[in-house]
Amino acid sequence: MFSEGCPPLEWDKEHNYTRNNIELYYEANSGVCLSKKKILHHFLEGTAASNVEDIEDDEKETVQASNVSAGSTKWIKVNEKRTLHDVLKEPNFIIQEIPVFYVVSKRSSFYKKFKAGLWTLPS
Repeated sequence: MFSEGCPPLEWDKEHNYTRNNIELYYEANSGVCLSKKKILHHFLEGTAASNVEDIEDDEKETVQASNVSAGSTKWIKVNEKRTLHDVLKEPNFIIQEIPVFYVVSKRSSFYKKFKAGLWTLPS
């Protein structure tokens, strides 16, 4: 979609979302880590093993991993040369259900607010 030589996006009449004009971000330290039990439940859902009840759950580990103090979240710019796998395994990238990335155009008025820390996710 954003590779070199790719035609402009149909809906982007002002060419704000071209390879050279976008940056990719994720929000670090945002959310609560799931317990091992919940993660396994999601992975096994819909399989023959989905009814397994004997999965041990180390709640102490989960609580320690999710103790993120209020206000400690920040936006991390993704280096486009890194693989998705490398980004997703960052310890500060807490994936609550699905990975979420934010594509921001450097040519937009929103970009200035975003970079200045004047924008937060709607609650």
